[in-house]
This record gives sequence, C-alpha cells and structure tokens, in this order.
Amino acid sequence: MASSVEIGGSWSTQEDIALSESWVNVSHDPITGNEMKFHHMWSKIHGEFCQRSGSIRTEMTLSSRWKLLNKELGKWRNALTKARENIRSGANLSDEVKYF
Repeated sequence: MASSVEIGGSWSTQEDIALSESWVNVSHDPITGNEMKFHHMWSKIHGEFCQRSGSIRTEMTLSSRWKLLNKELGKWRNALTKARENIRSGANLSDEVKYF
C-alpha cells in the first residue's frame, strides 16, 4: 500500500533534497543543461528524482514543488549575500547568519 507521501501528501525533507539535487544535476549539465526544452528537462529530473527518493510523484508535482522551493531558496541566497556584505569587524559569516 502506498504511503501518503507517495500519493501526493506532505513532502519529506529527503524528497526536497532529492528534488534539489536532481534539479542541479540535470539543469547544470554542461553538455545539455542550457539547450533542453522544459518538458524534456523535467522528464530527466523526474527520472533522477525517482531513483534518488523511491517516490512516484509526477513531473507536474515536481515542477510545482520546485517553484516553492526555489522561492524559499532565493530568500536564503539573498540573506547570505546580505550577511557576506555586512560582516562586522571580528565576526565571521557564521556569526552573521545567526541573525537571520
């Protein structure tokens, strides 16, 4: 019997990681990453995601989840950039990130 995660329930942290790693591996492929059509890219991401996670989520579900993750990852990237630009004297990046 399939779990709720497999049939569209809540996403696990492991699935989010598998999706992120799959997206990076496919989209940053130096040979095909820049030239792929949208559907072909998500087909490849889906295949890699299924291998990594064992989940049976659909390509459309992955694409939708990626939009949410990418938005949140963008906030994190912006916070890191801000922290790097404003490191106080005697502090390091780890000290600055604590305040976000």
